[in-house]
Amino acid sequence: MTETENPALLVIDVQRAIDHFSRHGRNNPDAEQRIAGLLAHWRDRQWPIVHIRHSSRFPESPYHADGPHFAFKAEVAPAAGETVVTKRENCAFIDTDLDSTLRRLGITELVATGVVTNHSVAATVKAGAALGYRILLPEDTTAAFGMTLRNGESIEAEQLQQVFLSNLDGEYARVCHSRDLVSSQDG
Repeated sequence: MTETENPALLVIDVQRAIDHFSRHGRNNPDAEQRIAGLLAHWRDRQWPIVHIRHSSRFPESPYHADGPHFAFKAEVAPAAGETVVTKRENCAFIDTDLDSTLRRLGITELVATGVVTNHSVAATVKAGAALGYRILLPEDTTAAFGMTLRNGESIEAEQLQQVFLSNLDGEYARVCHSRDLVSSQDG
């Protein structure tokens, strides 16, 4: 499924803050475990891994660096030597060295994982595609939260997830499943 010898795995905003992000329900409660599986696969192959950490400029955000939930979730925490990029915007390419780091490593293909699908994941995927990266987006390694629409109606997390994945698929990324990424390398 990957086309290059060294696809980079991006782990976007999987910090303890995600457990305090929204009053709405979340889909895909197993996303962190699936990301951990991909991390193990990438580590076994010694492929590049980049952990993206959000540092909110808003003190009330659970993603604020001075807050109690800023740390990475234990199951997907960076290992020694893995790259960590800290961002202040929703997109991991804005005002960071992510693009230059990837280019220095000769990376042209990304596997994007993390939270929240309709926030930082979508923003990063769209910008990455605009920069010329081929992006794979395993749907089981991302998660969304439901939300209240402007008209007062609510949309459930799974429906929102599917809307955003459908929008990203084709033009910005190839939506797949984590098992496809692992089995294509093991077969």
